[in-house]
Amino acid sequence: MMKKTNLLILMFLSTFSFGQVGINNPSPKSTLEITATKTDGSTSEGLIIPRLPGNALFASIALGIYGNNQNGSIVYVTLPADNDKQIGQTIHVNGKGYYYFDADQNQWLKLGDGTSIYSADGTLASPRHVTMDGNNLGFTGGRIGMGIASPDPSAILDLTSTVDGFLVPRMTEAQMNAIIHPAHGLQIFCTDCFNDLGCLMINDSKDPLIPNWGSLCSSNVPTGHITDLQCSSATNSGTLHSGVAASGVSSSITYTGANGGTYPSAAFNSIGVTGLTANLDGGSLVNGSGNLIFTITGTPSAVGTASFNITVGGASCTLSIPVVDFTASVITLECSTAVFSPNTITQGDAYTGTLTVPYTGGNGDTYPQQSFTQNGLTFTLPAGTLATGNGNLVYNVTGAATASGPMSVPISFGSVSCNVNMTVSAGTSVVMCGSSKAWARHNVGADTSLNPDIPVKGINGNYYQWGRIDVVADPDTPPGAISGWNTTPAPNLSWNASGSELAPAKNTANDPCPTGFRVPTRTEWNLLVNNSTRTTIGTTGGSPTNFGFGYVLTCGSNKLTFPAAGYREPTAGNLDYRGANSYYQSSTELGTTGQYYFDTVYGGVASNSSRLYGWSVRCISE
Repeated sequence: MMKKTNLLILMFLSTFSFGQVGINNPSPKSTLEITATKTDGSTSEGLIIPRLPGNALFASIALGIYGNNQNGSIVYVTLPADNDKQIGQTIHVNGKGYYYFDADQNQWLKLGDGTSIYSADGTLASPRHVTMDGNNLGFTGGRIGMGIASPDPSAILDLTSTVDGFLVPRMTEAQMNAIIHPAHGLQIFCTDCFNDLGCLMINDSKDPLIPNWGSLCSSNVPTGHITDLQCSSATNSGTLHSGVAASGVSSSITYTGANGGTYPSAAFNSIGVTGLTANLDGGSLVNGSGNLIFTITGTPSAVGTASFNITVGGASCTLSIPVVDFTASVITLECSTAVFSPNTITQGDAYTGTLTVPYTGGNGDTYPQQSFTQNGLTFTLPAGTLATGNGNLVYNVTGAATASGPMSVPISFGSVSCNVNMTVSAGTSVVMCGSSKAWARHNVGADTSLNPDIPVKGINGNYYQWGRIDVVADPDTPPGAISGWNTTPAPNLSWNASGSELAPAKNTANDPCPTGFRVPTRTEWNLLVNNSTRTTIGTTGGSPTNFGFGYVLTCGSNKLTFPAAGYREPTAGNLDYRGANSYYQSSTELGTTGQYYFDTVYGGVASNSSRLYGWSVRCISE
């Protein structure tokens, strides 16, 4: 009787039309449409579907209640299934809420959970293929493919590309050696190993406490191994004096039974007399017998013997070098009357000269060579003998000042010290962090008499197509199309005759940079960007007349400013994005029609498939 009553009420409240049911609605718009009785909140509205605990759904598994015929069924779970019952169809029934039955997966799945393979652990039921902007990611049979939908059956990871490579973590040798307990087979790329050439390195030691980094360089030589290191017969050059910085001191150690492999740079600290380091530059062993040269740096703490426990190529020995007393002395150093000759030092320009520092009260004793570096300049006082009374210390000065402005040069001799003050003129190039190469401070074609750090029209410079020496536009070229625009890309090796990132060679026939400079490589741009801080100067805004905006890369007191000169489009040479962005050429090729470049807005190195753009050029020293 109750069922009949409910059905009668339903018929009164509903309208049946063409197989569609409307509740409180005379014109249903779908199979079932329910309209609220009231919308003012005075009555309870809604649809209550079957409510039952998760354990009830679990109990139905043994009875085979839910299968293909129940696909899409919805229930409201009032209590989650017990932990031991969250298996099979109810593996996901772990909380209150609405659940629907997915017969394909034979599982109850929570509505509105938002959980997917992207936000939680899960299992792919079959091979999957994901694409984004034309890039492929495939999952097949437990294998992963990047750049390919179906990874090779023999590979757990298949990376496929014709334009991009696989980049392992990059770090300095010091950072590599600081890795705690590296795994057997761990790989990194050492950016400064082997005299700053860089090398792919692999740890081939099975003992995580004693790593052994072997090289996988382009020379394809094995990791170096030595049978014997002969520290006892080492030949020492120069003399170590207590309290005096080591200068011109080195030790040559003979080795035997070498395999011709490579070895990384290394540094060994002294024991006994502390404060010293024996430094070995990475390189290659000869087959059989040879010599390793260790440069000694630091300041010995006392008179006595400095010992270094040396290990190279699996062989070890102890190098001992005597430290003697420093007996030469002066009463005063007269830094205020010291003289540079030549008396002008310009930032970034090579300098060769002397610094003469007068002294009083010399005791006539001998002294060793002394050397130190300040602001990119190396000051070397050759070994000599003091005058008895007054005299001069004459330092040989070489190098290139890295920063302009006031420079203070610390002079110490024995227990006496003072500072020589000098002003370094601003130059046309600057050495930034990460490299010993000097960067031009102006774009090619800019007015070098103007301050390169104040964006104005005169420092924007010219525009060049990749691989060509011809100027295709300058700041005064109208912004529209350029008649006769070259639409043929320059061939490979047009700027870098060697094609090598590590040993680039300027192609003087096509390179627009002045003598002593060339177009930088992608690697050199990366070194600059990765070792600098990027800021902006001026007001941005794309306009043919906006010459006042630029991007600044800063490293310590040194900086380079890149005016946002915009660029010329590849099809006809139209100007675009002046005052907002600019691209700077590199000599590195991408295939046969593309290249890499420095993007000032992105703040990094990017690639492009067309060599026909007109972009700015900033040069680096050869």
